[in-house]
Amino acid sequence: MHRSITAAAVLTALAAATLIPAAPAAGAVGAPYKGANTASGQDDFNGDGYRDVAVGAPSAPVGTVDGAGAVVVLYGSASSVGPARHAYVTQATAGVPGAPEVNDAFGSSVASADLDRDGYADLIVGTPREDAGGLEARGMVSVVWGGPGGLSGGASIVPPAGYGEGREYCNFGLEVASGDMDGDGAPELTVASLCEAASYSGPFARAGKPASQYLEKRLGGMRGVAMGDVDGDGRAERFWLLGPTGGDYRGPVRVDNGPPVQGDPLANAPVQLPSADGHRGRIGDVNGDGFGDLVTGIAEDESMAGSPDAARLGGEIQVLYGGPAGITADQHPTVIHQDSPGVPGAAERGDLFGASLSVGDADGDGIADVLVGVPGEAIGKLDRAGAAVLLRGAKGGLPGAGSVAYNQSTAGIPGAAEADDAFGSAVHLADLTKDGRAEALAGVPAENSDGCVWTARGSASGPVTSGSVNHCGKSFGITGRYDNPQAHFGAALLGVHRTY
Repeated sequence: MHRSITAAAVLTALAAATLIPAAPAAGAVGAPYKGANTASGQDDFNGDGYRDVAVGAPSAPVGTVDGAGAVVVLYGSASSVGPARHAYVTQATAGVPGAPEVNDAFGSSVASADLDRDGYADLIVGTPREDAGGLEARGMVSVVWGGPGGLSGGASIVPPAGYGEGREYCNFGLEVASGDMDGDGAPELTVASLCEAASYSGPFARAGKPASQYLEKRLGGMRGVAMGDVDGDGRAERFWLLGPTGGDYRGPVRVDNGPPVQGDPLANAPVQLPSADGHRGRIGDVNGDGFGDLVTGIAEDESMAGSPDAARLGGEIQVLYGGPAGITADQHPTVIHQDSPGVPGAAERGDLFGASLSVGDADGDGIADVLVGVPGEAIGKLDRAGAAVLLRGAKGGLPGAGSVAYNQSTAGIPGAAEADDAFGSAVHLADLTKDGRAEALAGVPAENSDGCVWTARGSASGPVTSGSVNHCGKSFGITGRYDNPQAHFGAALLGVHRTY
């Protein structure tokens, strides 16, 4: 159900062998099943009670096909994740739609949701460079179904009629996000692209058909989308993140207000948040009041954007706090950057602070923390070695105080900082071991010819570097070659698309 609001009003409601046996057919949908669309189960593809991790390697070759792309799913357990239990998914995998083609970039974005409402999370994969209908880089989104044995079979999520109006380079699948907007236990799915965004309502049939769908043509192309509950009513709101526009490089933020109404272009028009900016966003409760908060990132500063209204030096994040009335249209965000008190490092040109974001409780105190990717950060004289910064949530709001930085020169983190590694290109916070504390993951997609993902256990003091590990593409048979010497394993993690 959608409820209208005005711009002045508050937001109130807003390789096939490695896949395991097929899941059973989706169950009846008479009684909504909400298990896989809650925080504890939204990433659990095999239903064992542990959250799983999907890692994109969008430049990986598939056989002799250069840059076709791959996704590796690491299944969670009491001992976290590792190569011993994983699934390797490409467009050559049985049941996955499409076929590997040069530079398709399958795995540029990854997300999860229980689309068919059978109690198992499903893997959603964006392939933004896929050619379609004779048009270059139109893009494609696929779903691979979860089940008791893991992932198996799949379908295409087809753009609604009229999508792109025959244009090329739409990059459908640039980002994908999900959230239950009407409380029926079947999630809504949003696909961002450079043409128009597409909105789908579940449940989805196994052939990929949703219960309903529409194009969001009123806003044009957009870089990202964030979905989550910011007013505590148990239903997700959707925030459109348009990315750089002709009049606003920092990126307008608008709140979804319902589908278009034929013949009335002003009906349900998205509501602008005039003081907010962002190219990417995530939602979580960073001040512990029980309401989700919107965290956005604007990473490109003037040195990269060539625009005076770009992010402040080195990049920034913004926080808009939710509450009983949601997020008001006149709310001014809290802005955090590397020159903010307590934030480690210093703001420098091209740091890309905010290029990736994740929200989760890394220390088990009941308040969400924010992991911020800084893939352009220089470590000593090593340009673009990259880093990640953990901002600790607190009752008074997200502060800079107590923040911790991580990079490959940090004691206990395996490997060594090297120029152009891009540590932090993707980040992820998720409790993979069910101990109440989120593991921290950071993609290092330019590490060697394959790329890696750094994984650290959570603790009462946050991520533990001692004993942390790198999972690298070569462990799964992934390495760059041909015209793509780097496979970029770790360029995308759940909810985070490639940013470099």
